[in-house]
Amino acid sequence: MEFAGTVYICPYCRVQRTIILLLGLIMVLPIARHWIVQYFASVIGFLGAVVAVNQNFMGWVKISKGEFAFNELLYIDPFLLSSGSLFIIIGQLWLILKWHDAAHQPS
Repeated sequence: MEFAGTVYICPYCRVQRTIILLLGLIMVLPIARHWIVQYFASVIGFLGAVVAVNQNFMGWVKISKGEFAFNELLYIDPFLLSSGSLFIIIGQLWLILKWHDAAHQPS
């Protein structure tokens, strides 16, 4: 979608989409159980979460100033997209780290 130009272009969104992609690739690969890969996933996951929180916080600042308004096209509203990205990134990271724990549990 990025290459086709069908998504909103903003540096925050690009970082979040890239992190979601990288975490998704890690989830698919069998090497995700290795501690180095989990550490790398944690680092990039927290980077993505911080970027999403910062973008979301800018929306809260606008709400506090009384200047907030949703985008006319609700599905490309940065406030809503950053919230969704935060849920996706934290969920992916949780699944990657829990997968490791579940694999080491005795049956």
